[in-house]
Amino acid sequence: MGRRYLAALICLLALCAAACAAESAGQSASPAPEQLTLTVGPLNFRTLNASSDEGLETLNAFLAPLAARVSVRQDGARLAFLADGQEIAAADAADLADTAALPTDALYRLFDEALPALYEAALPQEAPPEPTLRRAQVKNVGLSTQRTAVQVTSAQLEAFRPALEEAVAALSAHLPHAGNLRAWAAAMQPVGDLTLTRLEDEAGAPVAWQLTGRIASGGQDTRQLTFYGGVHGLDAYISLKLPARSGRNSLQWVVDLNDRTGGKENTLTGTITYKRAMNGDSYTVKDTVDLRAAPGALTALSGSVRRECTAGGVKSVWTAAPSLTGDGRTLAGTVSLTRKYAQTQVWQAVLNVSLSTEPLPVLPAPLSLPAFTQALTRYFADTRAALSPERRRLLDHTLRTDAWMYGPAR
Repeated sequence: MGRRYLAALICLLALCAAACAAESAGQSASPAPEQLTLTVGPLNFRTLNASSDEGLETLNAFLAPLAARVSVRQDGARLAFLADGQEIAAADAADLADTAALPTDALYRLFDEALPALYEAALPQEAPPEPTLRRAQVKNVGLSTQRTAVQVTSAQLEAFRPALEEAVAALSAHLPHAGNLRAWAAAMQPVGDLTLTRLEDEAGAPVAWQLTGRIASGGQDTRQLTFYGGVHGLDAYISLKLPARSGRNSLQWVVDLNDRTGGKENTLTGTITYKRAMNGDSYTVKDTVDLRAAPGALTALSGSVRRECTAGGVKSVWTAAPSLTGDGRTLAGTVSLTRKYAQTQVWQAVLNVSLSTEPLPVLPAPLSLPAFTQALTRYFADTRAALSPERRRLLDHTLRTDAWMYGPAR
């Protein structure tokens, strides 16, 4: 399966379970766990289109010893790959920039710190503007009854750039155009002043924000900017629209997440939709989240996570359906995985998953990213070389056939 999708799935499951643990801790007045450890693997393919039974067996045997483990603490996170329960290599998760699934931290900083700071920097001190009365229900976030608008200059926007680039990097982590989007944001400049509007409640506190105007990247590709929305906990509604001032190039991003706690279950539902049109080519990615957890930390998690990618009129669909139960300290079970390409089911697989608050023993220091990559590469090369020539050819053929027929997994 695609490394981006697997990384997104791993972190999404960790995020949901961590949120459940935190909610339970808050409800019971007990402290949140000092450490949360997510272990995934082995991955077992049940079906693999265009592969023989022997090829499927060879691939599963190759994958059987492997697992990945993410350990999250307040001071950071550690990612390790294991073979037969022993670490092959470990790295600081901060070194792996594209492992975020739901970029909540970046979005929190954008809406709770960066936009308020930009507003204060642009607010005229001698004659601050009066709020305009206007009611607006911001989806998933709250009711705004008034709004105040200020003008933002290019110089004032510079202090906002790091938070904007961080949010773009986090949101684009699992997209094929991530590099282009980050480069575009890094070279972005406003064309004239922008308008920053703070949507407020009756007490004047911010509920949501809206940033509008014209922007260009490197003095070219002028776009009309409309950035709107807010974040409250895991609830979020964010809409980014960047149509070109001339031509049909455009980019649109909508984050629509709804978190509900209480009753018989806690739920996290919603979509993250990305659409890009560039020089006649179009690409759409839609992630759909529907996760349900029983009240109380680490007791049950079910639902589905779905990604639809459409390029050149052809749709690929990845689906993950967790079925996990626990005792309050450990949550374990399986995640059923499927991939479809142009209405054809490419494969089905099952991934073992466990999530635990039990502390791990003292572990070796993580490797640098180059050393981490080299250790993994060496393991796979050595394991493949240890196969008989016939099994090695079967493994290579099985992997190549899937990539050739259905394209590289995003």
